[in-house]
Amino acid sequence: MKVFLSYALSLAGLGFVVAAVIGAALVNLSYPKARLEMINMLRTSANKAEFLCRTAKGTFYEPLGSAIKIAAMAQTTDINILGMSTKPGYDAGVIPVTMLWKKLFGRGKKGVMMVAGGVALAIAVKTSPVLHIIIAVLTAGAGIWFMMTKLENERSLVRARAEILPEVDRAFAEGRYFRSA
Repeated sequence: MKVFLSYALSLAGLGFVVAAVIGAALVNLSYPKARLEMINMLRTSANKAEFLCRTAKGTFYEPLGSAIKIAAMAQTTDINILGMSTKPGYDAGVIPVTMLWKKLFGRGKKGVMMVAGGVALAIAVKTSPVLHIIIAVLTAGAGIWFMMTKLENERSLVRARAEILPEVDRAFAEGRYFRSA
């Protein structure tokens, strides 16, 4: 019974880790390419940039969409007022993104603990831990990839605030956003 439990723990843990990695892969966005695309959209049509922000949930596009929405509600072309309104809008939009990553991280952490428990149980009942060790190595690789992706996402949130948010302000100050009636 304990042998079966050790295999079940390891496989279930691997499932949790794979679910976290798949969730992270779905919201992973290459910052340099996405930054250029967003700046181009803001310089040509802020309305298209707003639409683009709605399509990429869980990335730095989501807080940019919040900032664009706040700037549209400000109904002004004064860049100082736009700057004072878009920064808090962006910061508020960062919260759901960080909460998504915390949820994915928690799921992955549970999976790692389950795999570790499965390996420990396999060693304790003196069964062959070969499959458990293979699963542990896969889990470690997935965990390293996940942490690197999570750090890149957090870095992109900070960089977008510094590099793209001023472009949002300029787009509204120069009148590149058109309100639909």
